[in-house]
Amino acid sequence: FAANEAASLDAAIGRVAAEAITPYPPGIPAIMPGERLTAGIVALLRAALDNGTPVSAADPQLKTVKVVT
Repeated sequence: FAANEAASLDAAIGRVAAEAITPYPPGIPAIMPGERLTAGIVALLRAALDNGTPVSAADPQLKTVKVVT
């Protein structure tokens, strides 16, 4: 419930997520609100998108992600 803003995926590295981001399958969140987005998680999310895996997020294409301000 913290104040948040949209940031590009690259700019979000090192910042705290303000939303859950979940690739389907497996349907297990890769990141939850309050967790820090790492380069490894961003790489995993990019790989999921590149492979055509649907992603549940405020922006399903992950052009931006919500991060805590």
